[in-house]
Amino acid sequence: MSWHRTATDRWRWLVPVALVLAPVGVVSATPAVVLCAVVCVGVAAFARASPAPEPAVDCERRFRERDDGTVAVSLRVENEGSAALPDVRVVDGVPADCTVLDGTPELACSLPAGASRTLCYRVESPESTRRFDDPFVVVADRAGRVELDARVDAGADRLGSSRPLPDAEPVALRPPTGGPPGPLTGTEAGQGLAFHSVREYRRGDPLGRVDWSRFARTGDLSTVTFRAERAPTVVLVVDARPAAYVARAPDATGARDHAVDAARALVTGLADAQVGLAVLGSGVSWTPPGTGRAHRARLRRELDTDPALVAPPEGDDPAVDPLATTLRARTPADAQLCLLTPLCDDAVATLARRLDTGGTPVSVVSPDPTTTDGPGAQLAHLERGARVRDLRRAGIPVLDWTEGDAREAFARAGWAR
Repeated sequence: MSWHRTATDRWRWLVPVALVLAPVGVVSATPAVVLCAVVCVGVAAFARASPAPEPAVDCERRFRERDDGTVAVSLRVENEGSAALPDVRVVDGVPADCTVLDGTPELACSLPAGASRTLCYRVESPESTRRFDDPFVVVADRAGRVELDARVDAGADRLGSSRPLPDAEPVALRPPTGGPPGPLTGTEAGQGLAFHSVREYRRGDPLGRVDWSRFARTGDLSTVTFRAERAPTVVLVVDARPAAYVARAPDATGARDHAVDAARALVTGLADAQVGLAVLGSGVSWTPPGTGRAHRARLRRELDTDPALVAPPEGDDPAVDPLATTLRARTPADAQLCLLTPLCDDAVATLARRLDTGGTPVSVVSPDPTTTDGPGAQLAHLERGARVRDLRRAGIPVLDWTEGDAREAFARAGWAR
């Protein structure tokens, strides 16, 4: 790191002014003018005598993701030199497309030897990786005659996932009865398009809701109400039990990775829905349903960092009953579940049937990791095919695919809208 030196010449006008004021004051016998000349000379002498700073500045940046979908950024600035720095100004290198929601990425202070200061601010969590520039640091002497500036390495400079959410078409999880994602029609009156009832006119009702035909017939004012619309709620359930860590070949992409990619596509494809996430590992990791850019960033972060999705959980697969009980307790009453699993054991198929028969609609997205290379592989392939058929006979939609990414599978199966 090298510092760029700049002479500000902030006080260069003082000496010429003093040279003009002194003779004028002496000739006119005006003490005040002479005193002004003396002050100018004194300030100029102080500025020239102030030593140029020799900065040894260290910066450390940290990111802390918050539950509200934002990221808290802190930048610590430390004076590692043996001399005090009387004037230090710092501006952090925030990307242009990152919005600062709270605090400020700027700092102005003095730093004694060995002292440090920290600036804190909060930004929106990006949906893809953003790179922060090194903070810009300016150090000046006491008189401000000399400034040194440099970009100081702050360590952490990348914010967000290295895998942005993919572009995906809208997806209908239980076609055709579930319909494409979008507002659902409720039974109560509210904002919507489906007719609900006619009631007596009340002061303040919109003129567009008045039943003018009835008014023309009877002379009575009445208001038409419609059924309220609400966003559908979908919980993505990713199977990350040890039994789900299977692949078609040792060097092939695992079924769990395909399931995660499908979940990432669904987060985008279900943009009009309230989307939650449950990860089945040794227990259930839960992210409640929500909407909006910050919530999608939180789901993406969970899919990238959940411990059960990074490495297989240790121990045996959890029992079906505790998993079903936990999911029923946490899933909203009007929600549907999308189970992403390779269906390689009977336990997960039993879980899907129990949840569906319990009143929670279930859809299954299942990447096929089986092959027909050898008797053992053929048996596993046939057993998995039987589970798929049993679920479909029970009325549970199953998207079963063996090649291509999830978006292509959704399109081939007619789930994309």
